[in-house]
Amino acid sequence: MQSYERLRFFLDGMLYMMALFSLLSYFQQRKAIYWQYAVYIVCITLTFYLDDADTSSEYIPGTNYWITSLESLAFVMYISFAVQLIRIQENDPLSYRILRVMTLLLAGETIFEGLLFLFGTNDEIKSLSYAVFRFSVAGAALVVVPRIMRLRQPVVSYFITGSLLFVAGCLVALVVNYFPSVFNRNPDNPFTFSVTFMQLGVVGEVLCFTLGMSLRNRQNELEKIRVQEQLIAQLRENDLKNQKLLRIRDDIARDLHDELGADLASISMVSHATAHQMTTDPAQALQSLKQIGETARKVIQVMREIVWSLHSAHDSAQQFTDRLRETGLSLYEHHPAKLHFEFNTDGQPVPSHMRRDLYLVYKELVHNALRHSGANNVYVQFQFSNATVFLCVKDDGKGFDPALPHTGNGLINLKKRAESLNGQLCIGKNGNTGTSTTLTCQLQAYS
Repeated sequence: MQSYERLRFFLDGMLYMMALFSLLSYFQQRKAIYWQYAVYIVCITLTFYLDDADTSSEYIPGTNYWITSLESLAFVMYISFAVQLIRIQENDPLSYRILRVMTLLLAGETIFEGLLFLFGTNDEIKSLSYAVFRFSVAGAALVVVPRIMRLRQPVVSYFITGSLLFVAGCLVALVVNYFPSVFNRNPDNPFTFSVTFMQLGVVGEVLCFTLGMSLRNRQNELEKIRVQEQLIAQLRENDLKNQKLLRIRDDIARDLHDELGADLASISMVSHATAHQMTTDPAQALQSLKQIGETARKVIQVMREIVWSLHSAHDSAQQFTDRLRETGLSLYEHHPAKLHFEFNTDGQPVPSHMRRDLYLVYKELVHNALRHSGANNVYVQFQFSNATVFLCVKDDGKGFDPALPHTGNGLINLKKRAESLNGQLCIGKNGNTGTSTTLTCQLQAYS
């Protein structure tokens, strides 16, 4: 076997192995880029065979219909490969539209030159048609290539390098035709054949394109990993939200049972008793009706508080502090003690899942100061900034020692509310007299 044949056999083997690898990759991954890449390699290799078989010294480009058809098909596959490898449709829609026009030009050229071949048109017209279409495609490529290079993607460098190697091989092969005395197709010297340089350029191109596809696959894998991490994070966030919802449901159930259950049961029992008292003791029946009315109003008030604490429209800090002020003033409306407010928020919303516990702690503290302190002044300080919640209620009354035994569930409920907020509740003296109670909690700790 002569040197030229051995080199061609080696280079052809490399190209066909890459085509086979691409086909197997397609059957494994079902991505169109692989079979299109294989068709491109086969078309280019067959074109080399046809070029090599044409030994005419007066060869005119574009007169061999089979060569031009294979070239056009190869270019179409090349364009489709580039679109998918670089994701041109997403990254540069204008270039994508130009490439579609180039594909239509190549398809139109194949059809038109097929008609010229069928009608036996002379070689000059065939060559002219070939030149017009090829120069049109080349002009469009000159617009697209700089735009692709501006994308600055790592995979673009492989694509451009491979394309330049192929173009360089074609240019060398073109120059070879003008030096027949040197490049005289000597079988013992493979570099006297113009096809050798074109094939070397394609081999370099194929290697670069393969590296580019490997890089693209790696990027796709990393993107899948990022998407999976985002999904996992979203699932965790959803799980936390579900836990919050379950906690809210449990809180509502507890509030309905503890605060409304007994009152509603009382209304039911008193109403039955009232029915008998209407005939036996009308005066007592009237008192029972008043008791029913007071209990019903209490139930309505508790229901309003529950609905308010859950309504998303009340998330703003301003609405929350307005609610604190309204509740405090309502409690102290007929009491000589004065209520003083100091609110400091940064506009950050108060989450609904902690709003009710905060509100109930506040209500219990101002209610205790009203009932037990005998104070002339009660001071309320509420701060909500930098994800830190600070609530302080202090008075100038007779004081309170939390270390002493106390009856009632007020202090127990306060501690439970503080624990549910993951906060710290401190009860101490306000100077020489009075009581100071503070609640501090972190928003992140609670969430």
